[in-house]
Amino acid sequence: MNSFLLKNIVLICLIWCFRGQIASVSSNHPGLSLPFHSISAEHVSKEFYYAIERSDKSKEKLQQKLHNFFENLQKNFSMSTVLSDLRKKETSAENYIVRMQELVTFFYEASDVFGEFSKDVEKFYDISKYSSHALLLKLRQIPTAQPKYVKVLLTNYFSEMEFFHMMFSEVVNDALEYTIGTLTAIQKIFFYYAETQSTILHNWKLKLDLECRKLFVDFLKHHSAKLFECAAGNNLELTYDIYAVTKLNVKFIMKQLEFRIQRLFNCFIFGSYAIQCTFLNNADRDFENLFSKLAELDMYLDIKTKMGRVSVLRRRRESDAVQFTEDVPTLVNCLSNDFPQNDISNSLKDCYYVI
Repeated sequence: MNSFLLKNIVLICLIWCFRGQIASVSSNHPGLSLPFHSISAEHVSKEFYYAIERSDKSKEKLQQKLHNFFENLQKNFSMSTVLSDLRKKETSAENYIVRMQELVTFFYEASDVFGEFSKDVEKFYDISKYSSHALLLKLRQIPTAQPKYVKVLLTNYFSEMEFFHMMFSEVVNDALEYTIGTLTAIQKIFFYYAETQSTILHNWKLKLDLECRKLFVDFLKHHSAKLFECAAGNNLELTYDIYAVTKLNVKFIMKQLEFRIQRLFNCFIFGSYAIQCTFLNNADRDFENLFSKLAELDMYLDIKTKMGRVSVLRRRRESDAVQFTEDVPTLVNCLSNDFPQNDISNSLKDCYYVI
């Protein structure tokens, strides 16, 4: 009991001593007086983490939508009652319409989900750049009543962080441009294909005899699988990878920037420049690890997207813009000109009352 009481007394004394130290610093250095909430260790806005959460959920939603596409495509058309129930003609016709409409709906819905993921990723990348800039501006909150040599060190540190923010924004823009370009291209291809299927289904008047249904089913299976693989095969997997690697690196970088801002606030609150602010003496060295991490991400994007450009960070002090071309899927690559007229066999053409 006595031991517990003694511990409490010691703790109370330490708290009062700490408060006294802060009060002494504030009274002796009016320019260093900062509100207590300003030294919180959390400087990155919650919106940054909300943006990551939203884009992750959009990615999961897209993956679920596209999961087992080829397996479902085979099952829906080869094992359905459209081909097996030959006696019940009305039921067969109804099943045929349902199966065709399901495929149209899939490509419409998948197009919408691609659009959602694209918007959420773009918002995450934009908020990342904004958060980096917001941390940079926090340096302006440091009181100006500092010794001259400290002001010089602060100016150098601010310049280094400002340059890092510029490089960070350029690398994030590269990831954004490729990712959004690819997702938007896939979205447009899927939507166009859904529109084409809808036109065939509702306007071309297919004859409902068994042979025509077989020909049309084979036609849709072949071109749906071909278009899916062309638009969303390797392109989508690469986009997933780029998003995941960029997100991981951006989160690490933001935490490191947050740490540097907090450390800077701490050393100026207590005024122990020689002890707590030694990192200001060499801003280049303090940001060296961050630039290395950014260079790794830049190199990864350069290799994965096959842009063949010179790395941004290998030209750190140059001002000319980065030029590159995107390697994204296009409608021309995934569907022939005048699809589907040029791809329909003469036998299938004979199955329509109207083309």
